[in-house]
Amino acid sequence: MDKQYKNSPITEVICEFRFELEDIFDQKTVDLFFNEVKDKFPKKKRGQVHQVNFEINSKEQKQNIDNSSYDFDQFFSDDKKKLIQLDKERLSIHKLKPYDSWREFYPIISLVFNSYIKVIKIKSIQRIGLRYINNFEIPSSSFDIEQYFNLRPIMEKGLPQNLASFMVGTVFVFEDGRDNMKVQFLNSPLAGSDKTMFVLDMDYFLTNPNSIQIDEVDRWIANAHKNVENVFEAALKEKTKALFD
Repeated sequence: MDKQYKNSPITEVICEFRFELEDIFDQKTVDLFFNEVKDKFPKKKRGQVHQVNFEINSKEQKQNIDNSSYDFDQFFSDDKKKLIQLDKERLSIHKLKPYDSWREFYPIISLVFNSYIKVIKIKSIQRIGLRYINNFEIPSSSFDIEQYFNLRPIMEKGLPQNLASFMVGTVFVFEDGRDNMKVQFLNSPLAGSDKTMFVLDMDYFLTNPNSIQIDEVDRWIANAHKNVENVFEAALKEKTKALFD
């Protein structure tokens, strides 16, 4: 994010695109795409997704289980901290910890997106998402959640006030309903430690397919980042942010 912390809590950032394609997607397309990005992502391999589908016919009292799998392409930077996943009409760019800055990550998104639309013609943009996953630890002793977080569970009088763990989830609306941000916040005590792990997962995404054009993508991504950053800063109190500095 533009706000720089010495010890950033960001563990992974993902920018994902889903397209409706006009062209046939084949191995030649993959090779052309790799040729465009290989200077930044010189290592490649095939990944595999396994799917299990259950079908239950209550009338005939039958149950069918269908196991299937499919391959997709992955491209890695030399240090394997940046990667691309390419699965026909689905494209995602990942940056793993350490996350340096938005100024470093944004040009990577631009390179990958422009390389994709250069080698294959798309009919429409079905989805764009910008997701930040943050992990951080806070000492458990004498912990008062109100001192650390603005985004938190509210326990009214009459409810137990001591929480072993919690999960808070909400979806915020942006840009007159064009975009949403799903925010999930949870904690998990660390076994054998006096600290608790907190996870703040923010996923900003386009809600309606085909609602922006190719020439609007750069502006959408920049705006998505601004909104994610604002929610992050508002969700945490200064006592928490001080842990990152």
